[in-house]
Amino acid sequence: MPKNKYKLQSVLDVRDRAKQEAMRHVAARRAQLAEAEAELARRLGALEDCRRRQREAREAMLREIEPGAEARRLVAHRTHLADLRNMEGELTERVEEQRAAVVRAEGELEQALAALVEASKEVQAIEKHREEWGRQERRVEQRREQKLTDEIGAIMHGRKRNEKRDE
Repeated sequence: MPKNKYKLQSVLDVRDRAKQEAMRHVAARRAQLAEAEAELARRLGALEDCRRRQREAREAMLREIEPGAEARRLVAHRTHLADLRNMEGELTERVEEQRAAVVRAEGELEQALAALVEASKEVQAIEKHREEWGRQERRVEQRREQKLTDEIGAIMHGRKRNEKRDE
């Protein structure tokens, strides 16, 4: 007798594909977060480098002031320091923008993980149903086989009884 086909197999296949897609989405979001964090680290490094250059420029200016530097050189140093401060402000803005991007990426990753958990639960529910259906099918098959075995046994017993009567 042919085995019955699981009637919800197509639903299981669709949910399994949704779960696979959710897993790909999570992987993409993790990569996006890693990129955002790497960019944040790069921007923080650039900001720290700018601050280091400001300290060095300030120290150089102070060294030149002590022996009595020319006014035009002092103006050049102050202009350079002002440029570095402006650059620091721009870099600080970029760092804050990237921090916001990291927070967004983390949020998107959390959403993707939640979707993956939901998809996994849906697949599990159908798989659990399929397992129960399989157990039920096996019980029905075992009952059929037992009934067939009982009928064969009854026929065999009836034949033996008839053979003994005929003797």
